Amino acid sequence: MLPQWQSHLIKPKTGPEDPELQEILNEALTQLSPQDLIQIADEMAARHRQLFRPLRTNPHALVSGFAEIASAVTYTRAQAQTLVRFFSHGDYTPLIEALSNPLPAEERVAAFVERSGDLEPALAIELVSGVLHNTFPESCWWWTRWLWNPRTASGILPLLAGSTHNLLSEDLAEAYRRVGTVTAMSVHVAEETGLWTEELVKDEQRRPFAATVFLACMYCVYLYGTTGWRLSREFHSLLPRLPDMVRRLLGLKKGSSRIPSAAEQTLNA
Repeated sequence: MLPQWQSHLIKPKTGPEDPELQEILNEALTQLSPQDLIQIADEMAARHRQLFRPLRTNPHALVSGFAEIASAVTYTRAQAQTLVRFFSHGDYTPLIEALSNPLPAEERVAAFVERSGDLEPALAIELVSGVLHNTFPESCWWWTRWLWNPRTASGILPLLAGSTHNLLSEDLAEAYRRVGTVTAMSVHVAEETGLWTEELVKDEQRRPFAATVFLACMYCVYLYGTTGWRLSREFHSLLPRLPDMVRRLLGLKKGSSRIPSAAEQTLNA
């Protein structure tokens, strides 16, 4: 069998203005419906009630359910396992204090990261902001690398905002505030897509998760589009369903049980 050179898999492209990229992005967007966002927001709300809301009154409850919490705030199995190993000594005090401290959320996030020792800072931010957002979704927001990665100046927030200007900060607490501001601003983009419906945002349980779900959807549209743009159509067909890609980003279970595709296995690596 002849070797499969890279040129057989990846097509030459002209850049971000390539008409085929725009075509694939538009195609990807059609794979999501308002009902998909409603369903995923309902799943986040159900997880909040079952796993995270009890932490409001009893932060120490996270100890017994930490493995499940770690899976809920990460998007790969390896990340979740790293968090479980990091807390294998049994001292969850910094995370418990982040939940119970009356200080503003940005100060709690910064304090936890400062005390997280050898834990990768980006993963520490995802953990503490993910726990806070899922526990107090009305007042705390998530900061993940797919939203904004200052190390690589990438993520869906600068793509939607058109620049990194409003996200740049050398102070961690201020950076967290800026992520929250730009997350709130994304609602204006959401309203133009047709995915932002009254059924999504008028429901009291869905509304706190609406922006997070929308941003995860937009990141997956971008990931699907750029991956499909670079690969041949044959390999593009291996990409998973967009709603399941969104669920993976949000630490939710897939909507259907099937063998992971090659693209999903790459995302899990």
